[in-house]
Amino acid sequence: MSPAETKAQKAGHPARSQGCTKRYLPLRIHLTDRSRLILVALATAVVTALGIVLVAVYVPAKYTDRIQGKWVRFGVMTAGLIVFSLSSYWKARKSLRFWSIFLIFLALHLLGVGHLWAVYNGLSTLAVGLVGGVEWGCMALFIYWILGVGPDLRRHHSPSSWIPTL
Repeated sequence: MSPAETKAQKAGHPARSQGCTKRYLPLRIHLTDRSRLILVALATAVVTALGIVLVAVYVPAKYTDRIQGKWVRFGVMTAGLIVFSLSSYWKARKSLRFWSIFLIFLALHLLGVGHLWAVYNGLSTLAVGLVGGVEWGCMALFIYWILGVGPDLRRHHSPSSWIPTL
């Protein structure tokens, strides 16, 4: 080993004659808005296709008459309530207390309204809308009392030019 290589190794630099180069590798991958949109669309498509295949494989045609339309409607209305609640409290999504409050109210919704749904053989859309509004209002009060955060109901414009506006 030459004196220059020994000096370079003592200084913490690799010897040039060994062909060893250090490269900078970032610890985080930075994605553009377009890349994130493409990844989310791809993930949504894969999950949807997987769900369709699983239903087609595991739910034979002779059992589809047992699936009652009232429960599909309950699922769609519950999904609407979840999407509205999460969109109005999107800024609080990183708080563990928010998720605990949200999941408690979701469990109460599924057990309470789901029970009424089963007993009365489905409820009218107006009744479910009113009950959902009262649920959301109570959840908003609890979140405000505990976290001090109110809902954000303003319309937001997307910062990305790749997301279409309606």
